[in-house]
Amino acid sequence: CLLLSLLMLPGCVPARKTARSYLRVDYAAAARHGTTHFGDMVLSYPDPDAVLSAIGEALAAVDSSDEQGLVAVYEQQRDAYARLVSAASLAYVYHAQDVTDEDRAMEYGQLSNTLYAIEQGLLRLEKALMDCWGYHGERGEDYAAILERRASSDGDRLQTLHEREEALCRSYERLETEYGVEYGGRTWTFAELMEDNDLSFPSFLEVLDIYEQGRNRAAGEIYLELMSVRKEMARESGEDYAASRYESYGRTYTPEEALVAAQTVKEVFVPLYVHLRERCENDLRYLAGAAFQEELFLAAMEGAAERTVTGAGEVWRYMLTYGLYDSQPSEKKLQTSFTTYLADYRCPFLFTQWTNDASSAFTVIHEFGHFLSYYTNPEGTYYGSEDLDLAETDAQGLELLMLEEYDALFGRYAQAARLCWLTNALYAILSGFMEDEFQQRAFALEDPTVEDLNELYRELAHGYGFDVLFGYEGREWTDIGHTFHYPFYYVSYGVSMLGAMSLCESGSRAYERVIRRSAGTNFMEAVGKNVLDEETIRDVAARVEYLANDWLQEA
Repeated sequence: CLLLSLLMLPGCVPARKTARSYLRVDYAAAARHGTTHFGDMVLSYPDPDAVLSAIGEALAAVDSSDEQGLVAVYEQQRDAYARLVSAASLAYVYHAQDVTDEDRAMEYGQLSNTLYAIEQGLLRLEKALMDCWGYHGERGEDYAAILERRASSDGDRLQTLHEREEALCRSYERLETEYGVEYGGRTWTFAELMEDNDLSFPSFLEVLDIYEQGRNRAAGEIYLELMSVRKEMARESGEDYAASRYESYGRTYTPEEALVAAQTVKEVFVPLYVHLRERCENDLRYLAGAAFQEELFLAAMEGAAERTVTGAGEVWRYMLTYGLYDSQPSEKKLQTSFTTYLADYRCPFLFTQWTNDASSAFTVIHEFGHFLSYYTNPEGTYYGSEDLDLAETDAQGLELLMLEEYDALFGRYAQAARLCWLTNALYAILSGFMEDEFQQRAFALEDPTVEDLNELYRELAHGYGFDVLFGYEGREWTDIGHTFHYPFYYVSYGVSMLGAMSLCESGSRAYERVIRRSAGTNFMEAVGKNVLDEETIRDVAARVEYLANDWLQEA
């Protein structure tokens, strides 16, 4: 229902940056922002086969004495890899605009798979250059150890597994638009079911239940195979899968530490969330009945953004002027939202769907936080070492600061929208830790079935209060696209919201300092505290409770 949709996270997915890489690429700082309209962009890139061939020839010649020549080959192909990464970002946007287009899907899939192969080749070549001549020795022992581990893996086997992983992810994507069930002599997709006006309500509920059960089974089987592939990838790389994913996201805490923090999160935030939902139910229903015209919202956002963060209004105008915003609703589009960076054109791009409800506005504000940080400081965000929690703090921090502008953005619905945002923030914290706990426990199971995973999710939903609040039955985990595409991503929504609430207590200056960060700054350094510490979690909960009581009195 619409009320429930207002209480879900913005459908944000990670920017397509690299092929889940440990490869360190040094980029030249962009001298200025690109001025190419999105409609004029062209997907072009170096020949991937030629890049692979050059890397292979260099590896075969490592025993020669031509250090400078081999280093030059490495750096040339590393630069070609960077261009291919940028091309993959644009190819993903094209694919997301129509996931039913097989040509677009194939081009993106081929690029993604080739990137992985090139990455592996470059890692092996860099390791050989390091062993022979000490190339990149200045990067230290930790870097050398990661390079050793990655370069010594069975590249061919990992490539095969990666290609299977990508194919399974594409299969899951197609479920969103193509999965259907038989009923009454016809096949029903979800979109067709939602649009049909002839079915009686009991028949509608019956078809919906058949659909949800069938899709859960289909998606669950895909996930079981994905888990098998990912466990095999971890074995080939000599890594623990959850730990390696955490490391790839730039986190400085471990999966075990996240599980410990989850217990405090459940203890303090579940009762607070349930209480807030009970108190503001009427406000949420009031907001759910409102319609918001995109044109009016877009016009109001320019001034609201500028009043919130100096220069943000100019960035908003830039985004719209150059067509770097796609909000057109379509059944063929990827049913989520994301912001990516198109490095060849030196600009971010915001992808979403506007549906005339408040959730669309919340999502655009969130995604504009990503857009603003990429635009303001590409060297410290896109080009810098990826820290996922910090990237989400960019978005959630802007959400927090924009609360002061809700009168301009939501009019008479402003106070209800603030309460709705607060419930969303608490949902982000709880669901972030719940989805992570689900994945950690799922990966620990021996030969699980879809039913086992449903039962595990049902158990967790009870512990986090979602069975009572939303009627979770245990099948809902297959609706979380991140679980399939970006394993162990989701905890960042919870961790970064704790960070954003701690950071933005100091106002916009603290936020501006963070989005202008130096490359390599990590999340805990930027926020200035360990947000997984029990005392910090309880302090944030106390501030949220104070804020909730204050807003409820005004509502």
